[in-house]
Amino acid sequence: MNDYKILVVDDEQNIREIFQAFLRDMGYKVTTAIDGLDALDKIAIDKFDLYIVDIYMPRMGGLELISRLKEIQPSAVIIVTTGYSGLDVDFRSIRQSAFMYLAKPIQPDELIRAVESGLAQNQGMKIDKPALEAVEQPESDKQPELLLLRGFTTDQILHFKGMGAVKEYKAGEYIPMDKEDGGMIFVERGYLNVYYNTDMVDSLKAGDIWGEETFINPGALFTSLRAHSNAVIRYFSRKRLIEFFTYNDKGLTDRYMINMIQCMNIKWRRSIVRLGLLSRNNPIDDVK
Repeated sequence: MNDYKILVVDDEQNIREIFQAFLRDMGYKVTTAIDGLDALDKIAIDKFDLYIVDIYMPRMGGLELISRLKEIQPSAVIIVTTGYSGLDVDFRSIRQSAFMYLAKPIQPDELIRAVESGLAQNQGMKIDKPALEAVEQPESDKQPELLLLRGFTTDQILHFKGMGAVKEYKAGEYIPMDKEDGGMIFVERGYLNVYYNTDMVDSLKAGDIWGEETFINPGALFTSLRAHSNAVIRYFSRKRLIEFFTYNDKGLTDRYMINMIQCMNIKWRRSIVRLGLLSRNNPIDDVK
């Protein structure tokens, strides 16, 4: 869990719950509000790094909330959402006050990019350039946390990662899976899209894994991966994984299995949320 706080303001309960679950699975701390007045009450108690605000809400709508919010927090980073495309929407005001505008239904990868860009904008305003240069690390030294190895010692993590083969891919390139029985992908940098036949079913960012279930079932791979941006991945063969745990104690294997189940559960929850975001039968498509 990181320290970023996001406030989602929408009068549709279903949308609030979907956004909250999706963003929490990404590691953010998420608070929700039912309209502008409720949001102001929340803002009076806490300060947020990013605001996702719907336009049309009862009591106090999004445009009035944005105006009030800019008075309270001039540097607030605001993402505006609406499913209403009427000409009465003041898009000029939105462009002047908000960081980004998203039209519903919102694609999961679109939401991810908007949130990450907004938080990057927030950090850019918080940190002046000299301070940023003083603490910034080279890109090659930044390593995302690997949930699959939680509870491993530093030496065990280094040993485990050392078994993987690192490859770079350009945006648009397909990520070939190994020909042997099963394999696992760890995304070290960039974004990947996951496809089942021609349908995109998931997206992966740095720190995510794919194919960990092949440790149990070698025939579990039935998807294809394609780089959404330039990406660096680390590939682990099933054979090397088995060798690693053969030469370590059973307790480490048990820890890995627990972590793997947690990773698969997170993916399952994320998939349910994506279905909610993408389903044409979901109220998110019928918003106001």
